Amino acid sequence: MAEVFSESLDFSKVKQRAVQSRSYRVKLPPSNATSFLPSQTVEFTLPANQAGTYFNSNQCYLKFKFTNTSVTDAGAAVQCDFDRAGSYGIIRRMQVSTAGAMISDLDRFNVLANAMIDTDASQSWKESTGHTLVGTTGLMRGAAIDTGSPSRIYCLPLILSPLSQTSPHRLIPLFSLSGLQIRFTLEEAAIALRVPALTNVPGYSISEVELVYQATELSPGAQGMIDQMTGGRYDILATSYMHSSATLQAQNSGLTANLGFSVSSLERVIICHRKNDTVTGTNQRTGYSLGSRCGAGLQQYSLLINSEQFPSRPIVRGDLVGAEPLAEMLLASHSLVDFNAGSGLNNGFTAGGITNATALGFSRSANLKPNSGTILLDPFQTDNPSGTSAGAAGAALADVADSSSVGTFLCAVELESGVSDGKSSHIYSGVSTLASTVQYVGTYSGAVNADITVDFFANYTILMSLAMNGTGTWSVSV
Repeated sequence: MAEVFSESLDFSKVKQRAVQSRSYRVKLPPSNATSFLPSQTVEFTLPANQAGTYFNSNQCYLKFKFTNTSVTDAGAAVQCDFDRAGSYGIIRRMQVSTAGAMISDLDRFNVLANAMIDTDASQSWKESTGHTLVGTTGLMRGAAIDTGSPSRIYCLPLILSPLSQTSPHRLIPLFSLSGLQIRFTLEEAAIALRVPALTNVPGYSISEVELVYQATELSPGAQGMIDQMTGGRYDILATSYMHSSATLQAQNSGLTANLGFSVSSLERVIICHRKNDTVTGTNQRTGYSLGSRCGAGLQQYSLLINSEQFPSRPIVRGDLVGAEPLAEMLLASHSLVDFNAGSGLNNGFTAGGITNATALGFSRSANLKPNSGTILLDPFQTDNPSGTSAGAAGAALADVADSSSVGTFLCAVELESGVSDGKSSHIYSGVSTLASTVQYVGTYSGAVNADITVDFFANYTILMSLAMNGTGTWSVSV
């Protein structure tokens, strides 16, 4: 075995000078308007034909001024608040395209954003940085916008986009002949916001909208070196998402749904259950339509791909706790053994939640004991939450949302092969579902007396290619 020095004694390793380049900030306005209302689409077109210039998606955010226009039935201004993902909730759909060709199309962006922030964001981030940037809080809801300060500036980091989820991280060339388009379709106000009473009319607008990003410009010599290495072809592996949904009828004990996911590398499927009365029904205005998820009496579940079961044995909930679905969810997000990973899936035991529970007559000690028989503050276990605030209708928004009324249950199916740890740079490791039938099969208790919207999100790998040695345009393979 060769002898080596420790790094502390290795004086040969010093920083080397980077190739000649410059970086600068770009504030890109929308290409279609300056202000927007619910259900409208905000469009950005990244520049094209920019020699040696690259877009850094990891240093990119969507900036806007949010204005609360919610009113009572008498026309007076009224406060509102966001779902747990804050102002991400106003984005219903995100699309990336070029020259008329779709690269990615994620509907129900805000539902997935709520799930991912619950899974990945720490409590401290939601209470501090996230509160300022996007309007999250440490409670089971997002920030409240009162009538005295109806406008706030938010800066949303670009997430869940193939441009921001390249593997490994890649700068995106801006020298193609056709620019990339990013479109955000805004959500209906009644879904994106909660107001205190059913008679209130939720509303909002956004203005001063910008896509702010870092651009890197290489010298002609440096760009020539890259052209020589690539041969004029730029291939980028990235993660993308697509959505499908089905309805579980009230008191049904089973659901089989065709998902329609046809991709070459399906990595995982994320599954959310939401009660219809908050999604489209009577509690839509006063409930949390996006982030209040329920267990719906789920007992076990799996995927069938051309009749082959994934995993080989169904994932079993087994009891109200749901340890196995949680383990499989963490496994699918590659954080099962990351004990420092932040998660808000069980943040029901927050100061706000416990205070609310005490006010409702529940003791802190009793509800923290798994064997007490009364675990009302564990949001991951909740089968049948109302999806609304605790207490009477019209309760103050500042007091809302303990886990007896808002749930976080979430599950997933991991599909990556054992040759990958989920972080490999150049490996397709998912299951090919091209020309395949992908089905979800779930078994339920039948005890939930409500229709349930079941959202399915496919997490898959795409290959984005820019052929400057050919057409000079982008193409995508899924």
